[in-house]
Parts: sequence; structure tokens; C-alpha cells
Amino acid sequence: MINTSLFVLFLITSAFTVATPGPGVLMTLTSSIRYGLKIAIFVILGTASGTVVMAAISSTGLGLLISTSPTAYEVIKGLGALYMLYLGIRLYRAKPFSFDLANKEKAQSISITQKGSLCLQGVTLQMTNPQLIMFFISLFPQFIDHKLPFTPQVIVMSVTYFCIVFTIHTGYGWIASNFRQLLSTPKAAKVINCVGGSFFLLLAARVFWDIAKELAL
Repeated sequence: MINTSLFVLFLITSAFTVATPGPGVLMTLTSSIRYGLKIAIFVILGTASGTVVMAAISSTGLGLLISTSPTAYEVIKGLGALYMLYLGIRLYRAKPFSFDLANKEKAQSISITQKGSLCLQGVTLQMTNPQLIMFFISLFPQFIDHKLPFTPQVIVMSVTYFCIVFTIHTGYGWIASNFRQLLSTPKAAKVINCVGGSFFLLLAARVFWDIAKELAL
């Protein structure tokens, strides 16, 4: 039903992608600071659920394209590799995440208090996140074995991505609630950026190598 080696790569790539501070992480941090983890968990559920919605939307057209045009599939893989190069370089050059942003959010008045509204806020954030759209359109093909049924692979990866988002964001929320000082130092964020950047560059090189071998045949 799924290619094990590709799935392991998907796990690692997804973990680095989710762990890299971005809009979703910032929302989790600020919500955890303002409400505590027990309430912020509804924001995290919304954020994780939004990824499943985006995966379903992106994979519908992608599956049709893969099944009808193997050449287009290879082109998408190439574009995805270029995007991974961009992610790697961006992570190397990124400034460490500043907790000051969260402090500013904390000072603002709260207009949404109900748990359902917080969950919807997380979903909306993911639906309008261009990085997430690019992830599912450009990177999903890297981990799909076109020799195996498409739909089961997408379902497994989508559910897995939901679990990764929920787990990592809950970890961020727990740290924000209990160990605020750990996030105030830029050194930890810099290490995450460098490790993640290196992985994306290596993964992009692997994809380009696979494409080169296909063209040589």
C-alpha cells in the first residue's frame, strides 16, 4: 500500500517542515501564552485539521495528473526539488525566531474566546498558508510511488502529517507554557534552521540524481 523507504523520508521531511517556526508555530506559541496549553490545544487541532483539508484539495488534481502523464510527474518532481533547494537556502539565511513577536501578541486584546472559534482560526490559517500549499503540491510527489495505488498513499501521508503537526505544535505549546526562557535564546532556533536546511538540500540533491538517472535511460 505504501513504499516504506519513501514513507520514512516523508516522516523526516514533514517533521523538519512542521518544526520550522512559521505562522502556525507562532499562533501556537501566542495561544499557549495567552490561554495556556489546555485551551491552545483547540488552536492546534484546527491547525492540524487544516493540513488535512489542504492535502485533500491538492492531491485531487495531483492524482489525476500523475495517472495520465508520467512526464508531467517527473516535471513536478523537478519543481519540487527546486522548492526544496529554496527551503534549504532560506533556512540557512533565516533569522532566529524572536519570542518578542509572541509578547506583542500577548499584549493585544482578545476578541475570540470560544473554543470552536479558536479551532476555526487554526483551520483558516492553514487554508491561507502559501507554504503549506507549496508543500503538498511540490513535495508530496517526491514520496509517492507511482507503481502503487495513489489514494491509499495520500490518505496515509495526510493522516500522518496531521499527527506530526499535532504532536510538534503541542510540544511547542508545552514549552511556551512551562519553559518560556528556552525559546528566548536564538541559538536553539539557529541549530534547528541549519539542520533542517541541510536536510532539504540533501533531499533535493537526491531527487535531482534520480531524475538524472531516469533521463540517462
